[in-house]
Amino acid sequence: MSDFIPQEIILQILYRLPVKTLVKFTLVCKSWQSLITTSCFINTHLAKTLSKPITSQPLLIRRFTDSPKKEQYFLHLSHESLDIFQTLKSPLKSRKNLYARIVGTVHGLICLSDDIFGYTYRIVLWNPSVRRSIELPRPNITFHEVGLYNFALGFGFDAKKNDYKVVRLAYVQSEDDGFHLLPPKVEVFSVAEKGWRMVSGKGLECCCVEATWTQCFLNGRVHWIAYENKMGSLKNWVLLFDMEDEKFRKMKLPESLVDINPMMLFISMSRGMLTVFEYYGDSENRLCNIWVRAEYGDVKSWSKMYSIDNGVLGGGGRVYRLTEHGEVFLAKSEDDGGWRSYAEFQIMFEVRRGELLLYDPKSRQTKVVQPQGVLDAFFVADYTESLVFLNKESGATSYDGAEIEEKRESVNPESGEGTSNLVLKEDRSIISQNDARQEEEDDTSPAFNELVFEKVMNYSYQMMKFLDLD
Repeated sequence: MSDFIPQEIILQILYRLPVKTLVKFTLVCKSWQSLITTSCFINTHLAKTLSKPITSQPLLIRRFTDSPKKEQYFLHLSHESLDIFQTLKSPLKSRKNLYARIVGTVHGLICLSDDIFGYTYRIVLWNPSVRRSIELPRPNITFHEVGLYNFALGFGFDAKKNDYKVVRLAYVQSEDDGFHLLPPKVEVFSVAEKGWRMVSGKGLECCCVEATWTQCFLNGRVHWIAYENKMGSLKNWVLLFDMEDEKFRKMKLPESLVDINPMMLFISMSRGMLTVFEYYGDSENRLCNIWVRAEYGDVKSWSKMYSIDNGVLGGGGRVYRLTEHGEVFLAKSEDDGGWRSYAEFQIMFEVRRGELLLYDPKSRQTKVVQPQGVLDAFFVADYTESLVFLNKESGATSYDGAEIEEKRESVNPESGEGTSNLVLKEDRSIISQNDARQEEEDDTSPAFNELVFEKVMNYSYQMMKFLDLD
């Protein structure tokens, strides 16, 4: 039939088809497979997808339960109907059967890092839509090379070079006084270059808080909450890293956030705007202010949109993002919220539980989106389905994924179970390199336990520096 339809018409039709359909079309014939897997087609299809309203894109949600220990990824297919979703299988199996850090998601790629519970160096870029992933090589800065250090990651896109990059800031701890040395050691991984390289951090005097850091990618730049220590006085900033020129910059926060405990600030992107969540109060009365920057280039455009009170958050709840309709994704804690001691800090990742809710600040009504899970493991973000990594030049490989048949499921908040089961079809024709490596490594080895201990000690030292600021 293609002999009677102009090639340009066929292309325009294909550009508008969903990723799942296009992946199937690669099996139709060699010519279509060659066409759909070209960088030109992938980029044009992505541009068409990005031009659609955010509300037409899926939502990515992650949940982790501690009894039994299980990490689950969900792709909710519509902002309007959260009861319909797909279940995804991650290519990265976390150490200790816990959960990975989700650094961020850009153009359908999800950046995962297995660093929360120890000094590990496993970072994966994953596109669940095409079931392909890349595991990054070992970075240059490691515990064995420099000793104790804190670090932060950023993930973004270099539009000038059409390249996806991961930036890593390592703050080496001084052996003399325990403080972190500045500037940090900075390295960048480029998908196009397939390797890490060191870049300059000269003049950078900002430090990220590893125990609680978050990042977001907006306008070609990665953003973190960071602080400067000037003669014992802390000053908070938004630290930026431009993915094109690979230079650092600073952005001002609202005046009321400049000199507070930086561990109480989290950065995100909601509705296409830079968003900061400010927590305050104690474990019995925890509140959260939601700040947005309506105009990216105007420092005066910061405004406080909502204040979420203790009745909604519980003792230690978390806020994750705003929706296009002004609703808020949050988790209400069922546990005591604060951690004020070293012992509490050591187990904070597993003791704070709650449900993921969609909260309407106007009506104060809530809806359960995901049943009970570990509060700090929940993740919510807009997700753009794409064909990125389908081309051979990317170096991405298929993994032991799962094909999910969509089912409508309504959550029973009491039982935590759905009223219908999702049908899971696993393709075990390809052995996951990550799973194979996991079998070879012994997490109970003395060396690994020592690294975990050292990292928890480093975390706790950093935490104690800020406890007196509340």
